[in-house]
Amino acid sequence: MVWWGVLSGIVLGVLTAAASPLLLRLFTSDAGVREALLPVLLVVAVTSPVSGVVFVLDGVLMGAGDGTYLAWAMLLTLAVFAPGALLVPALGGGVTTLWCMVAGLMMGTRLVTLGLRARTGRWLVTGAERA
Repeated sequence: MVWWGVLSGIVLGVLTAAASPLLLRLFTSDAGVREALLPVLLVVAVTSPVSGVVFVLDGVLMGAGDGTYLAWAMLLTLAVFAPGALLVPALGGGVTTLWCMVAGLMMGTRLVTLGLRARTGRWLVTGAERA
């Protein structure tokens, strides 16, 4: 499943990058908005493989009833991501910088926490054992 996440992330990333100028024209006619959002779409495109893995592992762990771990992992993610996101305006960054924080800090932290959990096998229990 993880490889499906990587491969679908690559395909969707390539499609997003290739179609980004057209996508922007579908949503707005404002040249300034399109100019500001094109780099954001490229960040999303480049980081889609990581997102694909994160979404797969989220689904697997949710399906396994590993909600407590997911909640704690998301709190850790918030603790890592929030300070970086809050620093973006203070450091003069814009929407692209914020999306870099989302892609780097948030999705990176989620990838690490979910990957570590998946590798341990602690989530591999039946529902009766979990309760």
